[in-house]
Amino acid sequence: MADLLRTAPWLDDLREEMARHPAVCHPLLSTLTDSAAARAFGLQHYPLVATFTRYLELLLLRAPSSDQKQWLAKVLLDEYGEGSDGLDHAALYREFLRSQGVDAPEEDRAPLADAVWDFVGVHVRLCREAPFLVGLGALGPGHEWAIPSMFEPIIRGLEAAGVPYEARRYFDLHTVQDVDHAAWMSEALMRLGGGDDARAQVRRGARISLGARLRLWSAILGGDGGTRGDRRALASAVEGSLLGAPWPTSLPEEGDLAT
Repeated sequence: MADLLRTAPWLDDLREEMARHPAVCHPLLSTLTDSAAARAFGLQHYPLVATFTRYLELLLLRAPSSDQKQWLAKVLLDEYGEGSDGLDHAALYREFLRSQGVDAPEEDRAPLADAVWDFVGVHVRLCREAPFLVGLGALGPGHEWAIPSMFEPIIRGLEAAGVPYEARRYFDLHTVQDVDHAAWMSEALMRLGGGDDARAQVRRGARISLGARLRLWSAILGGDGGTRGDRRALASAVEGSLLGAPWPTSLPEEGDLAT
């Protein structure tokens, strides 16, 4: 990936900006050193994991060429479980939750923070309504570039808490798989980001995505354990939005983006 990125200075600049984003180095990520903290985090984070394939599927349908569909399809195959013994990533995450004392179906019934709903809603709209390059910026630089760095302190905390690899492999796997995913996304961005307007769209999507994540991490750190509907209600809202129902969360204006 490094060789690919060095051929595009604008991608180098964007990667550095994403690495400095406060969501990527948020203090929450170093607090998961005991079961209570990991459990509270996991219940709010799980809906994001369970919904991620929906964003990819939405963006895949809107990709303007077969090449772009192939890049997204590669990521989807891993999310569906191709690189993890046939277990999709939501199933891997449930293994982590079980290790922290979350019994089925608690992960589906736990009330969710407003910031969880807002995060999912923003990404549904990015991938359903925004220009394709904005959605690609959210899922590429905003996710696949950023997640390995965000997960490194989580893994250290879980290791210190004695959580074995088998229980935390969702996180460990992403520090490896997302490097490949980032390279595939970078290839797409290299070919599509030839002009200033295209590059601005990519950056906007990445900044919106990480801004939503910053608000979520801060809500969890602040103890917002859940005030709205559970994951089942969230999933129902997502499915409704795919059928044309409006989502109440609006996309931020450029001046409102967290940096």
